[in-house]
Amino acid sequence: MKRLSGLVSLVVCVLVLVLSSSYLGAKERPTIQVAYNSLPFNLPSLVEREQGFLTQQGFEVQYHNFLVGHAMTEAMASGNLDVAPVMGATSTIVSKAGGRDIKVIGCYSQAPSAFGLAVRPGNITLDQLRGAKIAVPVGTEVHVLLGKILAEQGLTLKDVQLVNLLIPDGITALQSGQVDATMVVEPVMSRLEQAGKIEVLRDGVGLISGLTFSVVPSSLVGSAQVSAFQEAHTQSLAYLKEHPGEAMALAISQLDLPPLVVENVAKKYTFNPDITDQIRVELEDTIEFLYQEGIIRKQISVDDLF
Repeated sequence: MKRLSGLVSLVVCVLVLVLSSSYLGAKERPTIQVAYNSLPFNLPSLVEREQGFLTQQGFEVQYHNFLVGHAMTEAMASGNLDVAPVMGATSTIVSKAGGRDIKVIGCYSQAPSAFGLAVRPGNITLDQLRGAKIAVPVGTEVHVLLGKILAEQGLTLKDVQLVNLLIPDGITALQSGQVDATMVVEPVMSRLEQAGKIEVLRDGVGLISGLTFSVVPSSLVGSAQVSAFQEAHTQSLAYLKEHPGEAMALAISQLDLPPLVVENVAKKYTFNPDITDQIRVELEDTIEFLYQEGIIRKQISVDDLF
């Protein structure tokens, strides 16, 4: 009996040690704070979270939702965000020019046809834009695109009436007849276009790349957190190529949109982390636009971003 009692005590002690070790190991897992937004079509982020690629890198992952780019850079400045996987080019430039100490660690997506100028069906045409009242969120990618669309027609931003509205408010204003046109983005563009509620006069193909970037605080460049994110992102991109059907099913389930809309939007996006010479040239052009329009007061260089 004593021998059995001693054996039981030994087993209990071993279990306590194992559980304590597991608990301490879990407590010692480093934390990484990552921005997470499924829209407009951030498929690699959906895949990463679903597959747990960052967790597999040995991190305790905390995901945070943000509605605008500057909120992400504010969170970085306060130490509450390590990686913003998806940030628009203009948001990145404006934040950097405004003094935020951030760096781009790679391109996230390109989607030139995911941005466009829309009107009520049959309302006006591209050659009738002079004097038109156009809703646009100033200082964004679609602001840049509108300038280029107008330039194609021999016009400038001064030849139209700009109404500074966010995309959802611009669409509401268009449908109520308060504006003649509005800038739109995916997935709203496809949903409204397929429903016959808008007509897209011109998208960004040949004018902009529709760039988004992965951004981190400068202090984390080369850190374990950034290396883990980049490895997880590489795994996500590989998953997209190897399992396109599963990735599309995930997007349909997560985006709460009709399958046809999701499939149409998916065709417009490419995901490649490489920073090409073409991307650098476009960034230079965007910086110049934002400076000339008074959106930024400091004309930074492209090298400041990397």
